[in-house]
Amino acid sequence: AVVTDMAKVEVDRRAAVERRLPPVSVKSGAPADGYAPAGKAGEHVFVPLTQAEFNQAQYLRRRQKSAIYGGGACFVLGAALSRFTLLLPLGAIIGVLSVVLWVLATMTLKRFLPGVDISTNGRRVELSRVHRDFVAAVSDAKA
Repeated sequence: AVVTDMAKVEVDRRAAVERRLPPVSVKSGAPADGYAPAGKAGEHVFVPLTQAEFNQAQYLRRRQKSAIYGGGACFVLGAALSRFTLLLPLGAIIGVLSVVLWVLATMTLKRFLPGVDISTNGRRVELSRVHRDFVAAVSDAKA
């Protein structure tokens, strides 16, 4: 979707948590194939996506995990083998690079999925960076 096609919409939080939002992708406006979690930990809601978009979100989540686990393992291995003078700095460098990769994957995932802002009473959710066709589907479902 083109950035100019993006909008904001307010939906019922229960509908978003129970996967009852209209089956229109929040990213492309195409018919959705399923739902994916979006939002901060503890505030997840489920948004409709096509299979390709869902696969992209899963790929970014796997990159997050592999970057942090791989970096941690390299740092621990470098520390364990620190009697060899080059392995500790090498492990630290790889660890730092892995943290940078994790940050990049996290930022990309955050930009890929819609923004989620839960209302103060917890009953409504504002989804930002969603496709206008999704907004239209939400409006049609309310009518």
